[in-house]
Amino acid sequence: MKRAAHYECCSDPAEMSAVRARMRASARAFSFDEDTIHELVLAVDEACTNIIRHAYGGRRNGRIEIDITASRSTWEVCLRDYGKKCDPSRFRGRDLRRVRAGGLGLFLIARAFDEVHFDLSPADGTCLILRKMRVRQEEKRARRRSGTSRARD
Repeated sequence: MKRAAHYECCSDPAEMSAVRARMRASARAFSFDEDTIHELVLAVDEACTNIIRHAYGGRRNGRIEIDITASRSTWEVCLRDYGKKCDPSRFRGRDLRRVRAGGLGLFLIARAFDEVHFDLSPADGTCLILRKMRVRQEEKRARRRSGTSRARD
């Protein structure tokens, strides 16, 4: 895979607008359709919000590194933090039948990306690896054109 971009930002919610703009530009350059771009940008924003909240406990001076890589078939985003490690086996999204604000980040991330992996190997912090396959994107477009869809769409 070829590294397309590297960004660093502080764990400050005010930084998220710039992160969203960069994600949108990168996903658009990869030729995802606008609906998919919206889902991917929202998912990365949710992942960064979780980093701010859980890895850094709301501190605004933590570091978040963002690497975007692309190949012919895969668009990948790696979000690296240096905060408190969290055990992914303990992550629980909320029951979607319960209507209330918040708690949808994990659901949105899993819905937007084809693969989600937490790399806990760094000595400090975590690397969240998010992958979206172009093949699935092309299948989605074909289903839309033919009028068929899957429940996930």
